[in-house]
This record gives sequence, C-alpha cells and structure tokens, in this order.
Amino acid sequence: MTQASHQLFRIRDRGDVGAARRAVDALAGRLEAAGQASESAQIAATELGTNILRHGEDGYLLLRSLDRLGLEILAVDRGRGIADPAGALAGAGPTPGGLGVGLGSVRRLATSFDLYTGVAKGTVVLGRFAAGRRPDDAAPGGSFRCGGVSLPVVPGDLNGDGWAVTDDDSSCSVLVVDGLGHGPAAHQAAQAGLAALGTGYDGDLCRWLHSAHAAMRQTRGGVAALARIDLAERRVCFVGVGNIHGRVVARGQTFGLVSQPGMMGTEHQTPRPRLLDLPWVPGASLLMWSDGLRSDVTLDSDRKLVTHDPTVVAAVLHRDFARGTDDATVVVVQDRSGDRS
Repeated sequence: MTQASHQLFRIRDRGDVGAARRAVDALAGRLEAAGQASESAQIAATELGTNILRHGEDGYLLLRSLDRLGLEILAVDRGRGIADPAGALAGAGPTPGGLGVGLGSVRRLATSFDLYTGVAKGTVVLGRFAAGRRPDDAAPGGSFRCGGVSLPVVPGDLNGDGWAVTDDDSSCSVLVVDGLGHGPAAHQAAQAGLAALGTGYDGDLCRWLHSAHAAMRQTRGGVAALARIDLAERRVCFVGVGNIHGRVVARGQTFGLVSQPGMMGTEHQTPRPRLLDLPWVPGASLLMWSDGLRSDVTLDSDRKLVTHDPTVVAAVLHRDFARGTDDATVVVVQDRSGDRS
C-alpha cells in the first residue's frame, strides 16, 4: 500500500497555527474522518502548534492522510523537552494561549497517541484521528508496526520520494523509492516504482526489481530498495539499487543493508540484483531511508526511542538527520509478533 507524504507547517507565529488547523479541516473533509474526528484533530493541531510557539525551538507540525480512514498529526521540535511528561499528560495545566485543553486532553481526543521527549532533546507528539475505528485497525495481520516520514525539500511541492508497505500475519515488505532530482518529474519516477509493487508482486524481490526498472524507464529514473521480513523463516531479505540505506536493529546490535551502485530506469539492461539475506531476530526493527537523510542514521543516542511508535521514531530520525537539501524519507518497521504470545 503506497503511503501518503506529509505536509509540513513550520510554526513561527499564531498565523502558522491557524494555517495548520485549516489544513487539518480541509484534509479531513476529503476523508472519512468527518464530524467528531475532524473537530478533535483541529483542536489538537491548535494546542500542539501553540505549545511549539511557547516551548519549542525550530518546531513544526506534520500532517498526512491515513488511507481515507483518518489523519495523522506530528508535532516536532528541538526545544528543552518536557521535564515531567507524566504530569503533563495527567493534566498539570493547559497550554497558555491554546484552547485550554492541555496535552493530556490531546491524548484523550486522539484515537492513538504517543509522546517522546527528553530534557534538552526536544519533543515529538503523535496523534491519529479517525471516524469509527482506529487507523491501526485497518492494517492486515498485526505482527508488525510500520511508520514513516516522507517530505519534499520544498514544502508544498510534489514529493520525489515515496514509500509503500504490504504485510500479513507472517511477512512484511517495505519499499523506498527516490526519483532522480526533485519536483514533478522526480515524483513521476517514484510513483512508477511504487506502482510496480502493486502489480503482481509475490514476495520475489528480484522479480520486482525487473518490473520496477521497466516501469521507471518511461520516466527520468531513480533509485529504490525493497526489504521483506519473513517471520516463519526468521529472515530479512533486501535488494537495492542506488543510495537507499537500510539497517536492522536487534538486541543492541546493528546490521547494515547495503544497496548496489546504479540507477533504475535509465539503462536498457536491468541492474543486476544482489540479494542480501540476514537472520531476523524477534523484536527487531528495520530502518530504511533515502539520501535526503545522512548515511549515519542511528538509534544509539537513546535506546528507549525504538520502543515508541514507529512513526515517532521516524520523525525523530528525520528531525535529527535530514540534510535539508533533498526530498527525504525514513521508514521504521517493528516486529511485534512477540506481543501476542
């Protein structure tokens, strides 16, 4: 399933908060998140944006749709952090200048919620809002949690990156595509690569590579990587062409997933695939990202980060490692199969 890109709203004054709230209203109107879900999301966007104005540094809101079921809001900043997150969530006080609901009420309004913060480390708040059911309920299976952040380098422009995920109870495939350059032509290239995942992909990574290469030949081309986690075999397989990076984090160890040099769609001959096959440890996490982020993406600075919602993890990594010179995508998959044992 191809995932929507985020919209970014930098929060520098009250007008920016209002613009984000109106964007939430407009997006909810095009989805099934009507009525109470839309109202709750607008209240949350106002409260979170106002909180950034008062306490955050270089803060912004991220907004995207969730397959017509609802929408997702992320508040991200590099501020001083929340010294007492439990107190804040318990309703120690509303945000002055906000709607008077406080962070705890934002959690109650959301259909799913997460908070990551640390003193001098900044804060990321995630809220999802849906009509009738939780957005997470739409995902098949339940063995995996998957989230990501994907943004064009120019806010409001078409995104030259893209990502998609397919999963069931025993396997999960994740694709990251980066069209050459950025803007509309790069977006077209990325969409061609993503579409190849939905046209006959059967779990064979090398066969997908050939299909994607053929589809991207009608565009300016780009780079891509596809990973497949198989719980029954306890393996993760990876194939990539160009500068898409991957990493498996498991029990304090990190294993790199390296793409081969080359470009998709620019040559007559399909790039020769080099399939990587590694053991998959229960409870492991998979990271994949485009070169809009630095190559040294790591979770080493805070071991607790990986325990948070994968979308929160992705937002932190994007905040801390994005170059700011190209479209950027980071995707996180967590194995949650042990949660049901």
